[in-house]
Amino acid sequence: MTTVVALLLVGVGSVAYRLLPLLGAARVPEAVSTAAGWAGISVLTAVTVRGVLSHEDDSIPWAVPVALVSVGLGLAMAVRGRPPLVVLGVGAACYLVLAATAGALG
Repeated sequence: MTTVVALLLVGVGSVAYRLLPLLGAARVPEAVSTAAGWAGISVLTAVTVRGVLSHEDDSIPWAVPVALVSVGLGLAMAVRGRPPLVVLGVGAACYLVLAATAGALG
């Protein structure tokens, strides 16, 4: 429930941030821009971590470590500046290979 509240608050804040110039604000203060950026990144990080740590799949013996390694590899690719489709493809391929390997071993 707290994740939903955080997503809603950041979403409403994002819409308000984009509407400020239309409502007459000549310029949005730098502190507001910085806080909005960090709030968005924080919510995305929280949703990702929660999703990985609560990942359950009965067909994969080690579902959480498989998801953790796959997301970590995707993050490493993103940090290196790879395009989003490459990051998604590498993370998905890593997940499929590790899931098949874990299923064969388990």
